[in-house]
Amino acid sequence: MAVRSVSHLLVPLVVVAMSAAPVAAQEWGNKMFDRTEIKFGSVARLADTTFKIKVRNPYVEEIQITNLSTSCGCISWTDKQFPISIPSKGERELTIRLDTIGHSGDKHVRAFASLSEPTKGLTAQVTIPVDGRIRTDFEVRPSYVGFGPIDLGKGYIQRIGITYNGGRPDWKILQAKVNNTHLTAQVTEKSRNGGSVTYEATVQIAANAPIGVLRDQLILTTNDVGGDSTISIPVEAKVEPDIVVADAMFGSLTPGQPKTMQVIIRGKKPFTIEKVDHVVHAGAAKATADGTVGGAAADTVSLGDAISAKTPTTSAALHMVTVTVTPPTEGGMFDEEFSVVIAGRAQPITFKAKGRITAPDGTASR
Repeated sequence: MAVRSVSHLLVPLVVVAMSAAPVAAQEWGNKMFDRTEIKFGSVARLADTTFKIKVRNPYVEEIQITNLSTSCGCISWTDKQFPISIPSKGERELTIRLDTIGHSGDKHVRAFASLSEPTKGLTAQVTIPVDGRIRTDFEVRPSYVGFGPIDLGKGYIQRIGITYNGGRPDWKILQAKVNNTHLTAQVTEKSRNGGSVTYEATVQIAANAPIGVLRDQLILTTNDVGGDSTISIPVEAKVEPDIVVADAMFGSLTPGQPKTMQVIIRGKKPFTIEKVDHVVHAGAAKATADGTVGGAAADTVSLGDAISAKTPTTSAALHMVTVTVTPPTEGGMFDEEFSVVIAGRAQPITFKAKGRITAPDGTASR
């Protein structure tokens, strides 16, 4: 218990020491940000250009962001409500937007974040240099490559128009690329009239893109010279599951007394379940939150054939899979996984059946 008390006090004491000097106070704030500078590079006029910054609280106490400001109206924070509280070990994402409508040219400005530790009155201000170049001879419509919410397991294509009005009759886009392995890009010239050129860029997201928010940059390489040879355009997609399922929570079971639960699998449109496979797990100790191994292998029961699932054969937007557990005499926790194969869908979905078997002596585990 004494060790826990010392570790709890260690970080607060360091923070108090930091407050004695302005440089140190600046450092504890800087350590919370994953970026010390932002470089937008060359961007097109009208492009919705943003940058995401992660702020993580490594300290014991809660830290608050009390204000966000900038040195120029050409950039702005999208967060407006303060204070923003970040609990110990918590994380928050902040967004800075570059104004490509009302501003142009080179920008070398700064963004500021004011921080506070309320219980001790400690404060810090983080300064983030922001650089970028807004080109007026180059426009994109729509303002970014936005897929919006899309279904998992399907490929999608998004297109944007690119217009150059810089006066150079030989101006060209040489290459279009993205860095994310789930994205591909290409660009096609559509028209050319003297110093005005139009292109269409297409970005495709693969069917195997994972669930979650995907962010990247469409990088266009031109035959411009110097720092203007590459132009970046934001790409964003939100991949959502087309089929959702919830785990079966059996609660407490008695050996020899079967229990059945219905697992609901819901889709956006009718689908057919080809099969439901039981993924057998061997009993094993599990890692705790601090990375150490806790518990014992005997605490986890592998059910094997003692658990089964009955699969519906019809096509419907909602299915109910019947899962039955016939508890063995061995007491302990069980955590079994099932893989559901959907007709015409490359990726299976999974759900778990969890519960506790009470041993004959009345205990739940050994």
